[in-house]
Amino acid sequence: MSKLRQDFIQKILEERDKQCDLPGSEWDMKNTPNDWIAIASYYFSQTATRKHMSQPIEEFEDDMIKAAAVILAALEHSIIMKKSGNLR
Repeated sequence: MSKLRQDFIQKILEERDKQCDLPGSEWDMKNTPNDWIAIASYYFSQTATRKHMSQPIEEFEDDMIKAAAVILAALEHSIIMKKSGNLR
């Protein structure tokens, strides 16, 4: 695995830890698949720009890391969503 990939994975794990420490994270277990998609989509679309406009790389990477951490959270909660009938 490349050093760059390892660094990004580490950043995603650190972001996931931060998310777990946020007030209200205890309610994540009530999220539906659509909730998780909406949350990840929010971060995916934060730095979307018009064609030919550039954005700072730091903002792009930060939003992608946050979206990846949300996706990880959704995967962590998939068993809960199955038990609640939101997934088969």
